[in-house]
Amino acid sequence: MKRISNYLVILTMGLILNWTLGSTLTAQTEPLGHLMSVTEFTVKPGHEMQFREGIKAWKACYIENKGEWTWRLWSRQQGEGNVYVLASDMANWAEMDKTDESGKNCQMLAMNLINPHIEKATNHMTRFQPGISNSNPLEGEIIRVSFYKLNSINGYKMMEVVKEVEEIRKKAGLDIRGYWYSWVTADPESPNYHVVTGFKDFAAMDVVQEGVWQTVEKEVGKAKRDELQAAFRSSLESSWNYVFKLDKDISRPSK
Repeated sequence: MKRISNYLVILTMGLILNWTLGSTLTAQTEPLGHLMSVTEFTVKPGHEMQFREGIKAWKACYIENKGEWTWRLWSRQQGEGNVYVLASDMANWAEMDKTDESGKNCQMLAMNLINPHIEKATNHMTRFQPGISNSNPLEGEIIRVSFYKLNSINGYKMMEVVKEVEEIRKKAGLDIRGYWYSWVTADPESPNYHVVTGFKDFAAMDVVQEGVWQTVEKEVGKAKRDELQAAFRSSLESSWNYVFKLDKDISRPSK
């Protein structure tokens, strides 16, 4: 994507871009949240130190050149390969038209010190869903991200269930914990939605909290819980989740 390539000159990738089922269904009824560019880097085996040092050098150059861009780089804690995810917010699509002279001044560092250590890179755009998300800034250095790929028959049911469940939780006096995003570009294996839950640290993940379906059953009864749970499950083709840790040394969450 143009905006990312102005900052980190990544490997040339052929991306298949299409509007996802979920984003199309909600676009006309939900208030628009900000866009978030998500770039996933798979680092070559044994190259993690060089990759991180390359980004540190690029970050120092960019700040020295008074660059304005901010980003977070998250290290995935499970799964195949050594994966980092770069997340960057954008107010709107028009930001893609902008160029960044500060980033251009540091391009050679990216080409020489970062690119050689990347095995694969993919980039997609997602959009924040404010109506069903926590309204406070994300805090903490650990996040759990759950991904949902919808099926073509009942996929529309998922967001209906999520909205209803959050209303039940609100009436019970519970805060919304997650940050929901719809995927507005995708390849054939991409999810339609993901939700982010933040934790101060890994120890915070040990704190036992009442489950979503427990709350639903307690507030509206088992029959309604079963109905909503069945509708949610029927909407999915697949789901998966990972835990990520913020790498503060190679991030710049604020100017």
